[in-house]
Amino acid sequence: MNDHIPDPTKMISDTPISDSTAHNVGDLGMLCRRLERKLKMLEVVERLSTAQMDYIQQLESENDAMRADLLLWREDKWRE
Repeated sequence: MNDHIPDPTKMISDTPISDSTAHNVGDLGMLCRRLERKLKMLEVVERLSTAQMDYIQQLESENDAMRADLLLWREDKWRE
């Protein structure tokens, strides 16, 4: 299954992100924006209830199944 909601404990790297980014004003500004978006996403995820998380996982499973069906359909169409 493809988890679209990341596990925050698995996202931590030994190398600080600022060490891997060029140090000019534009790049640092973009880095700040990305970090702010990730932080906001984590805040939203922390507020989700168990029922909401279960519903999201159900939707992701159904989405994966639909993608697999679409790939099979495309493959069948290609063979015709």
